[in-house]
Amino acid sequence: MTPRDARTLARYNAWANKVIFAAVAELPEGEATKPRQSLFKNMAHMLNHNYVIDRIFQAHLEGREHGYAARNTPDHHSLSELWRAQQDVDGWYIAKY
Repeated sequence: MTPRDARTLARYNAWANKVIFAAVAELPEGEATKPRQSLFKNMAHMLNHNYVIDRIFQAHLEGREHGYAARNTPDHHSLSELWRAQQDVDGWYIAKY
């Protein structure tokens, strides 16, 4: 993978996260945290999984321990807090690559 490819993928991932978070935020009240029959508890927990994976890869790229015991956490922050955290990690990837 070239540096240009990495930059393109980092920017695409940030764009995709923006689209997904915006779509989930537009859902009726409570839909993002409504219990679902899936691998994840609800939509917000699925977005949390994506965030955790981004943080795990970030730690690997920095050569440090990530501190996570699994690919998701038992609970998640509110959708707005999770969106802010996702934007931070997306910004890190864009700045890095």
